[in-house]
Amino acid sequence: MFKKILLSAASLLLTCTLFAQTQNVTFQVSSPDSTPVFVFGSWSGWTNWPGNPMTLVAPGKWSATLPIASSTIHEYLFVNGGAPYAKEILDPTWPCTNGNSLYTNRVLALGTADTSLCYTWNTCTTCPIAPPPSNVNVTFQVENPDSTPVYVFGSWSGWSNWPGDPMTDANGDGIYDVTLSMLASSTYEYLYVNGVGPTKETLNPAWLCTNGNGTYTNRVLNLGATNTTLCNKWASCDTCGAISIPPINVTFKVENTDSSPVYVFGSWSGWSNWPGTLMTYNTSTMQYEAVISIPGSDTIEYLFVNGVGPTKEVLDPTWTCTNGDTLYTNRKTILGAADTSLCAKWETCDACGPTGINEIAEGAISLTITNNSVRIISETINTFDQLEIYDVLGRRVFNQTSKINANREIPVQLQNTTMYIFRVRSGNEYYTVKGLIK
Repeated sequence: MFKKILLSAASLLLTCTLFAQTQNVTFQVSSPDSTPVFVFGSWSGWTNWPGNPMTLVAPGKWSATLPIASSTIHEYLFVNGGAPYAKEILDPTWPCTNGNSLYTNRVLALGTADTSLCYTWNTCTTCPIAPPPSNVNVTFQVENPDSTPVYVFGSWSGWSNWPGDPMTDANGDGIYDVTLSMLASSTYEYLYVNGVGPTKETLNPAWLCTNGNGTYTNRVLNLGATNTTLCNKWASCDTCGAISIPPINVTFKVENTDSSPVYVFGSWSGWSNWPGTLMTYNTSTMQYEAVISIPGSDTIEYLFVNGVGPTKEVLDPTWTCTNGDTLYTNRKTILGAADTSLCAKWETCDACGPTGINEIAEGAISLTITNNSVRIISETINTFDQLEIYDVLGRRVFNQTSKINANREIPVQLQNTTMYIFRVRSGNEYYTVKGLIK
């Protein structure tokens, strides 16, 4: 009799364990300050940091539905961002919290019915429950990847299934595809991945199909409420079958920089390679130069940078050569389909000027130079408009733009036993000569 009672009690305990009831709890949070978003709580024993992933169900509103044991009390928090993740910060005096000033969590007292709750991030303010969203089928296609296998990797998985969802080319046309069920009216980021390595495609953050992030450059997908198909060329914003515009060589040149080294820094790199591409000094043209391969027909923005600091040139947003942006004033150019050369004077919209003897007749002027003065000697020209002095590295060490009378000494400070380049301007005419300070 005693053994039979023990067996019955064990059977009853097993039955209660097997049929313990759970309720579906829908957690929603509005207006988190970054993504992705999670709900993290005691139902997991606080062991699954950063928590259960939440899904965007409405603009600025994230949701997750979890089965949780009935008639239990739990604590939880919303979490967001990428590593490092950030927990929301609550005031322990607020009524929705546990009142613990050391570990301030939200409190959930669950009964025996399914429930839904919605709070605004970092507050006890409630918000309307968003209805569950519908899904749409998205067919991803990529043309001519440079190796196999091929995948699509995106934020819909929380970037957790590297290298992504496998793609196939069933008909052998060079286009790989896969169809995924995804949340309607949502925004995602993604990349194509291929090879045994595997390797992500490399995109330019200046391209319009990307998120513009120079560190994590991904494609962007804005879904509507209907099924959709998109087809991209590998490592390009071109759609499948589009005729790609080949890159062109753009030669950047700059004159009259006030220090060295000199760089060109621009949007083609996503502004990610500060201080930019190093330029080399051409002693015959007195210009710094760099040749960069850039997609043809692109609109580019750029600046020249110089010095050990280094320092960007300062431009006026009202100038026609700029983008007109008062906060980030850059040079702006629309490229064509052929190789081109862009040459400007430092911190101006002026095109590069002539660098040799132009219309001033040989012998029309001469210079008398010492380490502390320069005299421009001329019998035919009474005044000059500018005197510039450069060292052999192309650094401008002196610049006077006020009227200069001929045959008068101009105070300067130059080094002995040093070669300099002197450039004199009268109107639009220039005279350039080298001189050694002895």
